[in-house]
Amino acid sequence: MDEFLEKLKQTRTGFLSRMRILSILDLIAIFSILYAIFIIINLEYFLNKFLPVASIPIKFIPPVLAIFIAVLLSILLHRRDSKLNVIRIIENKYPDLNEKLRTAYDNRNESNVIVDSLKTIVSESMKVVSPSNLLAKSRIISKVIITIIFIAGMVFISNNPGEYQIPESTLSNITKTFPGQENNTGMIDITGRPENSEAIGSNGSGDIFGKPRIASIEGKNIDLTLYSGVDTGFDVRDTSQTGNQFIKSAAFPVDIVGSNVSDGGYSMLMKKTETEKMLINKYAVERSKI
Repeated sequence: MDEFLEKLKQTRTGFLSRMRILSILDLIAIFSILYAIFIIINLEYFLNKFLPVASIPIKFIPPVLAIFIAVLLSILLHRRDSKLNVIRIIENKYPDLNEKLRTAYDNRNESNVIVDSLKTIVSESMKVVSPSNLLAKSRIISKVIITIIFIAGMVFISNNPGEYQIPESTLSNITKTFPGQENNTGMIDITGRPENSEAIGSNGSGDIFGKPRIASIEGKNIDLTLYSGVDTGFDVRDTSQTGNQFIKSAAFPVDIVGSNVSDGGYSMLMKKTETEKMLINKYAVERSKI
């Protein structure tokens, strides 16, 4: 094996080892966050409430669940680490190897004067390549600091759960809203008429079918009562003791009898004989034709 290939292999192994360290730091940070959240939301209360029978003690379920989720997320975050192009990363970090390392690697199975000379140059340049220089130091330092902060927060919360944990009384009220739990806060049935309808109406209890209410309009008392069983609206009734007094006129008989006062001679006409009446009638008809 050529010298530069051996050095490239060592560099790649060292780089992937550091990437695995970053994945472990991410796993620890995610676990710390999840476990602290499980403590705050009092996950054990929900497990005891909805999982009365378990194969392992309830107190071990939150950390186990946090580890499982952290491992899963860490794998998803670093699933492409093994596919990283280490050659391209080396060339970006060391400009002297730009294009040369790729060319030498592509022709690693070739042997001629030009290729051998290129391999020798690349082997000399690879001596200064270090896996620790392929990752930005700021990235590693920030990962370490963040992980330490999360671990410290988790430890502090786990040692003082009572100060940060949601009270069980609050959680009990929340669980009552879940399906299958008793819930005393429901809709109030307001349909139907009140049971005691005798004590309602004018006393302001809100029943529109109660005792009459009187309104005074221009000095007259008007009944504004809504009567049940009648069409929508209300009847306006005059509640005054003295109503409008009308004089009822007498009905006229079949043969109209005129008044004796200022009747224009009608009473005298009615006293004449039938023959005289006919003559007068014919005269009036002929007179009207003129």
